[in-house]
Amino acid sequence: MHVATAKAQNPNEIRVPWGTPVTLGAHSDGNYSYQWYRDGRVIANENRSTLTTTIGGSYRVKAINNGDCASDLSDAFLVIFEYSDLEIIKKSEARHVGPNETFTYEITVENKGNANNTNVVMIDALPPSLTYLGIESNTHGSATYNNGLIRWNIPLLVDRQKATLLIKVQGKNVGSIINVARVTGDLFDPDLSNNTSTDTKKIIGNIRVPNVITPNGDGKNDVLKIEGIELYKENTLSIFNRWGNEVYRSTGGYNNNWSGEGLSEGTYYYVLKLVSKEGNTQSVTGWITLLRDK
Repeated sequence: MHVATAKAQNPNEIRVPWGTPVTLGAHSDGNYSYQWYRDGRVIANENRSTLTTTIGGSYRVKAINNGDCASDLSDAFLVIFEYSDLEIIKKSEARHVGPNETFTYEITVENKGNANNTNVVMIDALPPSLTYLGIESNTHGSATYNNGLIRWNIPLLVDRQKATLLIKVQGKNVGSIINVARVTGDLFDPDLSNNTSTDTKKIIGNIRVPNVITPNGDGKNDVLKIEGIELYKENTLSIFNRWGNEVYRSTGGYNNNWSGEGLSEGTYYYVLKLVSKEGNTQSVTGWITLLRDK
C-alpha cells in the first residue's frame, strides 16, 4: 500500500497555508475499503481511498479486503497548516514619573505560530499628551517616527521569535496616558485578540494631602491618600492629636494606608517630610479631620 501526498518538505510531512484542504490518497491492488486514523484515533466514516482534511495532525491508513483482513498501518504523514499568531505587548516603565520626566515604552512582538511571517508591521499612534524623544533600541527591522506615528517594519519574523522596540518619551501633563499599539503581518493569524496592546501610564503631579478622611468602610476616603508621594525617594509621615502627642508615624515610607484606626473623631495634625530624587528635602504640614459616620 502507498500513501500519496501533496508537495512536502520531507517525504512524511505536508505543510500548506492555513485553511488549504489537503487530500491524502491510499491505493493497493484489489478491491479494498480503508480506515483512516488521525493522531492514533480512528476517523469515523472515513473508509474511502482518499481523505480530504483541513485539520492538522499525524495521519495513517490501512486497507481492508472483502474477508476483513487488514493490512499494516501505513507510515505516518504529518499535516501542518501554517499560521502565525502575532502577539504584541506594550508596557511603560514601572518607575513613577512626573510631567516632563523621561520614561521608556517597551514593545514586544512575538510570532507564536508555526511558520515564518513576513512584512510584519507595528503601528503606534502616540497621543498628544506625549513628547517623543527617540528610539532607544530595536532588535529587528527598522522603526521610524513621523508626526506622532511610530511605524516599525519587520521584514521577517520566524516562528517562536520575539522582537523588541524601546521608545523614549515624556508625559506633558498630570494624568493618565492611554496608548494603543497594533501589529499585522502577511500570514494568516487565527487569534486577532492579541494583535493590539493598551498601556496606561500615570503622570504624577505635586503633593496633595486631603483634609478629611471618613474610614467607614464604604471604599471612599477610608484612608489618607497623599497624591504625588510616589515621586519622592524617601518620606516620613507623623500625625499628632490636638495635645501634640504623636499618634502615628510611618516606617520605611508612607504607603497611603493610615485610617485613624483606634482614634476618636476630630482634628489631627501632620508633618510630612520628603526627600526628592535629587536629594532635596522639604516638609509639608497641615491638618486632617477624622469623621467616621459620613
